[in-house]
Amino acid sequence: MNMMSEEELTSLIKQINLEELDASSWQGPSPTLDVNQDDGAGERIHIIDKTIQVEDSFPSGQSITIEAEAPVKLKVNGEWIEGDVNVTSTDNIQWEVEDQPLFELSVTEDKLVTDFQLISRERYSAKLEKVENDSTVLFKAVEDRDIVLEILRLDDVMAVIEGRSIKSHVDLAAIHDELENPTFRKITIAKGKKAVPGTDARLEVYFSEQIESHFFEIGGTVNFRNHLQIPSAKQGEVIARKIPVIEGIPGYDVYGNILLPDPPRDIMIIAKSTVEMTSEGEIIALREGRPRITGGKIKTFEISTSFVVSGNADIKTGNIVFSGDVIIYGDITEGMIVESLGNVYVYGSVYGSTVTATGSIYVKGNVIGSKLYSGYYGVMFNRLYQASKTLSDLLRKMLMASETLNKALESKKQSVRFGQILLLLIENKFREIPVVIKELLIVIANIQHFKKDEFQNLQRMSEMFIQPALLLENMSYNLLKGYLAYLDNTYAEVERMQENEVEIRINQCHNSELKSNGHISILGEGVLNSDLFSAGDISFAYESAVCRGSKLESGGSIQARIIGGQTGADTIMKAGKQISVTQWYGGRICIGKRCREIYDYTENRVFTSANV
Repeated sequence: MNMMSEEELTSLIKQINLEELDASSWQGPSPTLDVNQDDGAGERIHIIDKTIQVEDSFPSGQSITIEAEAPVKLKVNGEWIEGDVNVTSTDNIQWEVEDQPLFELSVTEDKLVTDFQLISRERYSAKLEKVENDSTVLFKAVEDRDIVLEILRLDDVMAVIEGRSIKSHVDLAAIHDELENPTFRKITIAKGKKAVPGTDARLEVYFSEQIESHFFEIGGTVNFRNHLQIPSAKQGEVIARKIPVIEGIPGYDVYGNILLPDPPRDIMIIAKSTVEMTSEGEIIALREGRPRITGGKIKTFEISTSFVVSGNADIKTGNIVFSGDVIIYGDITEGMIVESLGNVYVYGSVYGSTVTATGSIYVKGNVIGSKLYSGYYGVMFNRLYQASKTLSDLLRKMLMASETLNKALESKKQSVRFGQILLLLIENKFREIPVVIKELLIVIANIQHFKKDEFQNLQRMSEMFIQPALLLENMSYNLLKGYLAYLDNTYAEVERMQENEVEIRINQCHNSELKSNGHISILGEGVLNSDLFSAGDISFAYESAVCRGSKLESGGSIQARIIGGQTGADTIMKAGKQISVTQWYGGRICIGKRCREIYDYTENRVFTSANV
């Protein structure tokens, strides 16, 4: 390699125009200016400035393998390479040393903390060295600590911090101390502030939502035929209090962005005419009676009105439909229907009847050949709900069909009375509408006293559909829309009356069906040939209670006594959590999705998903 003479170098220096140089744009010396160049004697590879050349005298067509160790990077024929590569004298090979950061800034995922870590205070010059063996040449950079190219200053760090828009309470003193006395550990230099979450509104309820039972011991034996203690509030008594929401406090991240807390959840409360809600959130009874809460997202408070039957519910009383509690001091006899938008209390027994309650059902006696539905199921099996909801759905479809017919008639420039269109649709497409309307009219006729007047408009409009002449002459599009509004309000009112804490509590049942979205409690001799479904727990209180030939399904647990027997149909028990039994004679057990048939006698067992 020929060396430049001093005269030639001097001539080049004189050609430099200093006025054309911009000192502000100077980036500092390259960390690799000090290159370990060679004169090529006995070498296969030569480093010349920013290039690497393979010796021309290397055997023609024969390649050599080269690779680089970080921070050195190689570019062969215009492409950066990773790992090793085979090259020949015809390849264009360039190299550079990638600058390594003197420090790192890291921001946590929640953007609330920024850490600074010093890697090196100084940047040194680097020498490019090559390490050769028979098959490979490795290029690596070696720091020359005698030549300092850059010293990290506080201003340099701040420039990067500002460039990343980190602005919340930056601790300059901590950065300065780390630069002066390096620990090379992560230090926190900026912190945001978490948003403080608010507090949801809550209810303090000062009455029991379930009926209390008083048990009496006679001659050492507990009498499970208990006396029901119905919760009652006196006029002027505070039955509940709403604790209002507490708003959260905003925070900020290290970038200065405001962090808003999630809005706290409020509780919407409707105070019916029997209660009063004060500005302090207290809910006060305005008359004596059973306090109750209904509704889901919107809570409704009221003092329930009671319909009392002093004797039996039978053909003399008729079916009972009441918007409140129903108290029957006798039996419910064969074929009767009792529907309550509240609780049902029966001090006798239930024979061959249907009882639905949007609240709870309590029967001191026995349930024989009957159907009991409480809570959610009391809504779903309520005839007023079923008829008004079904009718609403059917009339909406019929309304859509009438609109389609009207458009077809308009396209032909013809017209037909709206009532006639409905009559034809009922005769040809919606024959079930009159059947449902008759069922609805029967239910309305059975409504006992309370709110009966409110159903007069619904009754009058319903009767129009079973009298073709009236429907033909009087029905209009807007009148039908109004009828739909009445129906929607009717089933929504029933739905709203569903209570949260519900149960079915009976002495014993035979050949019956019980469904509750709360608990089911059997206080007496047990269950025979019946179906019980509870979204909560099913429990048998009497130690000799028997369950035979029945199907029990619980979303929670089942606490049973004697299951099955020497003879009779199998018992099926399903539970979400566990089943405990005192004596097991045989049947099928399911815990969650795991099922097992067990016909070996066993005592005092607890079945869970682990042992089924």
